[in-house]
Amino acid sequence: MVVEIERHPETARRLHAAEPAINSADPAVRDRALRETGEIARAAHRGVAGG
Repeated sequence: MVVEIERHPETARRLHAAEPAINSADPAVRDRALRETGEIARAAHRGVAGG
């Protein structure tokens, strides 16, 4: 999945920007980051699985 994400520079940028926010003390920031990283991971998984 990492390779699939890194193949798309904008997606990789979004993921790398969201990752530090997962540890935010602000629950709204943390929730947005978790949603963003989850969406990216699910899309990468679909790409790897051919779906």
